[in-house]
Amino acid sequence: MSTTPIGISDHRDAIEKGARLGYLARAAVFITIGYFAFRTAFAGGTTLSEEEAISRIVGSPFGGVMLVLLVVALPCFALWRFVQAVFDADGYGTGAKGIFVRIGRFVSGLAYVFLALYAASLLFGVSVGGGQGGSDVLNRWGAILGPWFTLPAGLVMLGVAGSQLKKAWDGSFLRFLSLPPAHARWMIAICRFGLAARGMVFAAIAVLFFTGASRWTPDHTPGLEDALSEIGSWPYGWLLLSATGLGLVAFGAYALLLSLYGRIRSPDLDPSEVIRKARSGA
Repeated sequence: MSTTPIGISDHRDAIEKGARLGYLARAAVFITIGYFAFRTAFAGGTTLSEEEAISRIVGSPFGGVMLVLLVVALPCFALWRFVQAVFDADGYGTGAKGIFVRIGRFVSGLAYVFLALYAASLLFGVSVGGGQGGSDVLNRWGAILGPWFTLPAGLVMLGVAGSQLKKAWDGSFLRFLSLPPAHARWMIAICRFGLAARGMVFAAIAVLFFTGASRWTPDHTPGLEDALSEIGSWPYGWLLLSATGLGLVAFGAYALLLSLYGRIRSPDLDPSEVIRKARSGA
């Protein structure tokens, strides 16, 4: 007879299903952003932020159904990020690299909480936008805080860009995937392309931080939309932007593959074993 409590099995199954649903939502957002970035490179227009991508998804056929799914799926992905960060679900450990990765997971979770709130505001018709005035404290001290805030942030973004490019190069992302052998070759190529494109986006954000220290303050930081616009302004920007757009579509496909074939390592959140050991003095 199995000694694993049914409740533990249940919550692990729930976390796994929530993570897969969350990866599916992430795929939809990045595929939309990548498509419009690619189109912008040839037809003009504007690049999209994550929030604008959600709005585009909502405006598509079956947008109402998609919005409901996003409102459910985005919090699931945020929760999975928190589980990865706090309980070390991916096994990165407590070394310097592991702590850095887990902090990144936690920050990612916070970002998806805000995206979930934005999607919910669209569903329930509640405005979450702030006024034009902003914070008086940040507006007053923005010019002083700028260099002290943006330079470390730029270094962090540069580090994230390097980690994405490294994953694309060495294939370390494969330990989180169990791909069907018959299709693994082209799937891996798509994943590499997507990770490399995301690395370029983070590198562009780092450039924005380094070159615009007086403009970027804690209440106004560059994001995905700004990074894509920056890439488009570089020499041969239309070519780089179109490649980055296709790469972000590929990153969305990578998220889709994680949803379908990802190795989701759900930790045991049941505290009974820890309590038992504490009481026995183990």
